[in-house]
Amino acid sequence: MAGSKLTIKLTDEQQEQIKKATGKAVTELNIDLAATGSLRDEELEKVAGGVWKFIE
Repeated sequence: MAGSKLTIKLTDEQQEQIKKATGKAVTELNIDLAATGSLRDEELEKVAGGVWKFIE
């Protein structure tokens, strides 16, 4: 599947937060979209850190 890889470059602040929490230096996140499953709305809310609402 073409274009199934997603790379998110982290800001300096995000990198520092991860370093403080884990002790590891992370500069970017690489996600293989083909290997991920679907999230339920409730799960997406938790991951996104906010409330998701579908408006018709």
